[in-house]
Amino acid sequence: MMKKGKQGFLSAVVIFISCLPFSILANDNPFDKGVSVDIDSSHAWVIKDKAATRSGSDSDNFYHLNFDIKQLRLRITDGAEDREASAKRYQNLAVEDIKVDGKRLPLFQWCLVNQQRHSRFLQQGLKVKKDVCKNHGENGSFVMRLNAATLDALKNGQVLSFKLRPFRSSINLNFDISDFSAMLAGLTPVLKPVQKQPEPVAVVEKKMVQKKCKAQPPKGFAEIKAVEYLCDDAVAKAEAEAGIAALVSKERERAAKLAAERERKRKQAEAAKKAKALAEKKAAEEAAAKLAAEQAALAESEAAKQEINAEITNKMLAVCQKKWNAGEHRCYCEKFIEHAPAGIKSDPSCSAN
Repeated sequence: MMKKGKQGFLSAVVIFISCLPFSILANDNPFDKGVSVDIDSSHAWVIKDKAATRSGSDSDNFYHLNFDIKQLRLRITDGAEDREASAKRYQNLAVEDIKVDGKRLPLFQWCLVNQQRHSRFLQQGLKVKKDVCKNHGENGSFVMRLNAATLDALKNGQVLSFKLRPFRSSINLNFDISDFSAMLAGLTPVLKPVQKQPEPVAVVEKKMVQKKCKAQPPKGFAEIKAVEYLCDDAVAKAEAEAGIAALVSKERERAAKLAAERERKRKQAEAAKKAKALAEKKAAEEAAAKLAAEQAALAESEAAKQEINAEITNKMLAVCQKKWNAGEHRCYCEKFIEHAPAGIKSDPSCSAN
């Protein structure tokens, strides 16, 4: 009975959970705290002090996107006004991504690559080369200097997205920029001096495109081609120079490897030559030692032979001397006839035997 009671209780729990609204279940994960804030075109651009600002909010924060031709600035505040005095103060604000219509901005990627220490996200307190991107989390703001390519992306885009991480969770902040070109057209006259007739934006952009500079490789790297960039575009210049520097570094590394390989082969050949000379010298020394040993052995053998012959001669002379003293001569003494007394003559018949 107890077992059936437990099964009934569990079944009731399962049925209760299955009847809960999906939205409640979806938000029950304590680790899924990321939120999205959408600021659409109903929040009009406010043009003031030669800049345009689009602002919006969620329940706790106000977000201000500011544009002044040269840069974009995002500021998070406690109040509705875009003022530094009311800015949020963060200790570890991270800018994880910036996209236009779901695609990461190449300029943001450049900032990641050219940040100190790491390139995973733009970290508060770390410097980016040439200050192209600045994460001022302590003042609740982020600033990005614009180049021509990024300005074109903004003019042709629909949604500009920031992925921020002020604390443990991330915020996806989406600004509607479908009216960016119209805003830019309204902002351009404000930026021009009153006494001069403003040039059309298309003419200005055409002049910028036509005026190009080149990042040249250093002397000795003729195989590396120069990279063109818009002369007035500091970021493009930095990118071109960084590209040339990377190619030069790669070429120097390749040249160093070739030089090291040549040196290795030279040392290897030199070592082989020394080893061959040493082997030849050793072989010559061994041959000379062998010849000397053979000559010494022959000399020793000859000396021993002469010693034996002398000993035989002495013994035979003693025998022959007895015969000669008796007035006799034997054929076995013929060989020693030169030692015989004056009265003993050589016997020719001994030679025939």
